[in-house]
Amino acid sequence: MKKPKKSMIILFSILAVIGIAVGGCSMHQYQKKQEMIAIATSDEAKKVYEHFMKSKDSKALTDEGIIKHYEIDESSLSYNPMGGLMVSVILNKDNELNINYNLIENKDGSYHSAYYSTSPRLSKLLKGNNE
Repeated sequence: MKKPKKSMIILFSILAVIGIAVGGCSMHQYQKKQEMIAIATSDEAKKVYEHFMKSKDSKALTDEGIIKHYEIDESSLSYNPMGGLMVSVILNKDNELNINYNLIENKDGSYHSAYYSTSPRLSKLLKGNNE
């Protein structure tokens, strides 16, 4: 039986190391994504979303309100390099109605948002509601 050439052993070793590195990076990214989802869907984060919605639409999350329902767009989650978690919330299952938050954790474990931004269409609807 022939012995494998030294260059083949080295090639397979390099490929194995690359495979392990890629697998490790993928696992790390998956864990980070799960961490972001846990933060964005936490009860403390929901308090931030709902407080803002109710400040803009007093009947929010009821049948009479402009904002009837919301869901977190998990595909939009990302960490802000300046701090916090960027979260986009889709309203009434309409991608053109959304609010973006930058969630910042407080020392007591609660959250606040460094800023809010609303989609142009939502801004128009809310403006018409206040007149």
